[in-house]
Amino acid sequence: MLLVGCQDESLNPNKPWEPAVHALGVFDGVAETGKANFATNAKNFPLTGQDAAKIDFKIRWVSLDNKLAVSKIVVKVDMVESYTDPDGNPKTVSLGNGGKVVKTIEAPAANRQWNAFSLSPAEIYALYKDATVKYDKVNAVKVFENPARPRPAGARLQGAQVVGGKTVANADAFVVSWELTTTDGLVFKVWNEESICLDPTPVSQANSNCRLNFTVR
Repeated sequence: MLLVGCQDESLNPNKPWEPAVHALGVFDGVAETGKANFATNAKNFPLTGQDAAKIDFKIRWVSLDNKLAVSKIVVKVDMVESYTDPDGNPKTVSLGNGGKVVKTIEAPAANRQWNAFSLSPAEIYALYKDATVKYDKVNAVKVFENPARPRPAGARLQGAQVVGGKTVANADAFVVSWELTTTDGLVFKVWNEESICLDPTPVSQANSNCRLNFTVR
């Protein structure tokens, strides 16, 4: 007797891994000691002289198995506003709902090769100059025209607000993130927070992250 069996692979819960890409973004010009060059606030915008200020970054995409290639890197930046509500509670709000596109790197360098870009206070102001917050829970006020917290002369972005020796609002904060598009149309955003975004391995050619954080100091 001959027994013949077959298996429907579509029902197999253990599907094979598909190829993927990830990226590592860093603050350019920071010594690569440990993970210093992508630590939070490794670089920040200055409190003064913002018209001439910028922060330099570099980013590389990585394909561990060389099965995919990245054709475009979209860089986003979110601005996080901090304030104290009418009840005295500290509040933060994402003005970009996760980030607005600020740069697009077309035809990026090859696998594991660096691509440079920079961000300036003027670019962030252009993205968020019309953003509003209901500081009093009722009325929408433009962040950059808030009479309760006037922007300092000659500066679009501001540091912490201190009243009577107490910090009542933190400095403007920013989150840079990225999306990778491959030559075959796949798009890789933020995923696997405990692995890809918080890579625990020592610094290597395979390192990855999903965002960089900085502020105004």
